[in-house]
Amino acid sequence: MPGIHTKYCPSCTTEGLKPTSNPAILRCHNCHGVWFEDGSLNHAIAQEYECIDQYEHEHHLGPALHTSERLCIRCHVTMTNYQLLMHYTTEIDCCPDCDGVWLDKHEIDQVMHSPKLQQALTDLNQKVSWDSWLFQFLTAMPAEYNVSPQRTPWITRTLVVLCSLVFGAGLLSPEINEWIFKNLALNSDTLSPAHFVLQLLTYQFVHGGLAHLAGNMYFLWIIGDNLEDALGHAAFLALYLFAGMMAALAELLLFDTSQGPLLLVGASGAIAALFGLYLVWFRHASLTFMFIVYQKKLAPHWYFLIWSLINLAGMFSGQGGVAWAAHLGGFALGLLLGYLLKSYVYRKNPLIAMLNQPEAMVRR
Repeated sequence: MPGIHTKYCPSCTTEGLKPTSNPAILRCHNCHGVWFEDGSLNHAIAQEYECIDQYEHEHHLGPALHTSERLCIRCHVTMTNYQLLMHYTTEIDCCPDCDGVWLDKHEIDQVMHSPKLQQALTDLNQKVSWDSWLFQFLTAMPAEYNVSPQRTPWITRTLVVLCSLVFGAGLLSPEINEWIFKNLALNSDTLSPAHFVLQLLTYQFVHGGLAHLAGNMYFLWIIGDNLEDALGHAAFLALYLFAGMMAALAELLLFDTSQGPLLLVGASGAIAALFGLYLVWFRHASLTFMFIVYQKKLAPHWYFLIWSLINLAGMFSGQGGVAWAAHLGGFALGLLLGYLLKSYVYRKNPLIAMLNQPEAMVRR
């Protein structure tokens, strides 16, 4: 290759650099790092994305951090370490003279995903706005700051529509509403095992009032899209319904039967499980919390800690009318499933995995 005086790898210093199909790119067969001649990295990144005609990674680099211990294979001068992006602290080696770039093996995917990382970090680092403040002040519902999903959340939308249709049907007449609660709500006195199992599914689509429906559907709407995107449509639906069934069983287990039969309705147990998944996989997202009139972005672990404490207080105070055990049981199940499925989700979603690395920095 013209102009290259040596093929010693800048990282492992062996003679392992070999040309690829692109003569401006060399790969080390020993440590698997990659050398990019001036401009070749920009071209490689642009080729990865149909929506990008031209990309110049130099314009998005963070600050120069320090002098590298590695030498440029072309110029034999000491390279400089730069932060990959302003809010992503992976360091890459750049030659100050010829603008060549050396990437270690673990840095390659991060650099190739840098346009998506940059957009995701921009979304995560948005400041709260007056309209989100007004919305939360009027509704007491949080605003979410998270990455945009890559696929349409058809299951999330369908669940919202089905719950709304069931609620709307109950408004048509007292008779229809009575039938819905008698047959679709979960009743601990149900004698038929088959009907009981069916009610474990159907109770999740029944709600006791407009506020109950609106609160559950809002949380499903704002976090369901990201989780459905991470899991895929079928897996998201299966996990959602399974979590709702397990949350109901947790409520039945801890319910005081001396109070009479349990009549359970609502999607909150299943949505609480989604909270657990969200906490594990989207730790850099933010949900706003309103302190009287002061709106603050909180990391999911702080937001759901407050939510958990409210539910624990309600359960231990004996406050009736709310399925506290279903909420907490669903949340605990979501945390467990989130941990067990984390490697699977990270393999399917490299961007989520990268945003969960300590290299990603988010303002609150």
